[in-house]
Amino acid sequence: MLNFRRFLVIVGVLIFVGSSFGADLSIEADNYSVGGLFTNPLIPAEGETVTITVRAIVDGKVNGDIKANVAIKMPGGKVIEEMVTLKPDKEGTTATGWIENKETDRFKLDMSKRTATGSIEWKAGGNGQYFVTATVDPENKIAESDEKNNVGTIELPVLIDGRQPHFPWFGSEEHLRWATIWSATNKEKVATWRERGVKALRWRGAKPGKDATPESIAEGLAGEIDAFDGIGVDECGGYATQRTWDFFKKFTGACGIAREKHPDKFFYIWHCGSTYPEQMAQYRNKVDLVVLESYVMYYGPKTLSHENMYNGLDIKMVPAWQADLLGPTGKGTQVITSVDLNAAGFNRGKMEEVVRHLRRKWPEMRGFGCYHGTGSIPNDQFVDRLFHDYFLMPVVTVRPGNLWVNKEDDGSYLVTAAVSNIGGMDSGAVAVNIYADGELLKSTMLAKVPAGNNILENQLRIEAKWTPKSGGHELKVELGPVAGSTILDHKQTTDYYVP
Repeated sequence: MLNFRRFLVIVGVLIFVGSSFGADLSIEADNYSVGGLFTNPLIPAEGETVTITVRAIVDGKVNGDIKANVAIKMPGGKVIEEMVTLKPDKEGTTATGWIENKETDRFKLDMSKRTATGSIEWKAGGNGQYFVTATVDPENKIAESDEKNNVGTIELPVLIDGRQPHFPWFGSEEHLRWATIWSATNKEKVATWRERGVKALRWRGAKPGKDATPESIAEGLAGEIDAFDGIGVDECGGYATQRTWDFFKKFTGACGIAREKHPDKFFYIWHCGSTYPEQMAQYRNKVDLVVLESYVMYYGPKTLSHENMYNGLDIKMVPAWQADLLGPTGKGTQVITSVDLNAAGFNRGKMEEVVRHLRRKWPEMRGFGCYHGTGSIPNDQFVDRLFHDYFLMPVVTVRPGNLWVNKEDDGSYLVTAAVSNIGGMDSGAVAVNIYADGELLKSTMLAKVPAGNNILENQLRIEAKWTPKSGGHELKVELGPVAGSTILDHKQTTDYYVP
């Protein structure tokens, strides 16, 4: 056992097919959802136990034990390695890849091959960007027809506790890397998604009969829940009428009853229509995650003549903020918004600007949801990458209002700039320059900007002495390049008048 702060159980799985001569072992790790190297949880936090699975295809018969080496590269560059022995599993119990249906452009999981499994425990270090590499038969003791396909590597972001974001999609999409929740899943795929750290939910509608009670609704919601990781509920909420309010209270009460009976399951709500604080407060401690339906990209403009998509996002978020439901992950009910994706008019730059707006306006929010796909695998993967870059990685920024001036008691002036990291892990070194009227006041290099769950934890201040003349002045703070980080806003300016 390796001595670090967190346990990772590493599982190796191999497939045996064919003859005893000319065996070939291989690992495919490029497509996470159906590949041969994956983790559970998908995005771990510091101090969390994680299972890492290695699944390799073996073409041909192999006699004796098969060894696999697992190497974990830490943020500082240090590599931890350990060997694992693999044992055969029962045929058809694990998925080993995908089979494409060219007519539907979809994939089904291949359950037809035999496997072998082994595990080790690892105590992980602190937050940061890790990489896991699995090498099957690292000592080349098995004669193979191809010795160059035995290695696979995946990224493993380790986040600070409380910053694990949610990235739910409606149906399972095999081409996505970072989706954390499938709100609608086929029962036969649950085990496959679960071992990859993705919550696989059963989709239910919020439309019981008029005579239904909270108890009967709860019973219906929880039907077959044991076969899934939880439930996703469609179309809960609605416009603010007495009828919808009475039903809403009944339904959220039912969710609370079902959740008490199934505390190990995940309860997800797709909230439609308007939002208001009393409504958001009804969700507290009754569900795990509420995703606000926005439809700002296509259906809102098309059916309701909406012009400003940012209003559509922000207005619905305000009641959730008022109800204090944007807090750290794992601290109770959380609310995030959604962005509707649609093939009509999808634009990558526009989509990124929407995500940047959400990060500026609602830095407390842990993730965002998607209902429809874009109709394009590359565009879906672009949205997937935005989630990675703007929620998992360090996100360094100078937020509006974070450049100010203090007039000291002795009549001197002090310019202060605050640099924040609203991402999931600590940043690397950050260069900060402060200017007054174009002249450099101070240049400094921060060793890092720590990640944290609020501005008391994730913000650093830089001060510069200033001796201004009477009159108006322009002050500016500007960040230099930050390797391995996403930069949200690299500069801010403010005007200041000296009497």
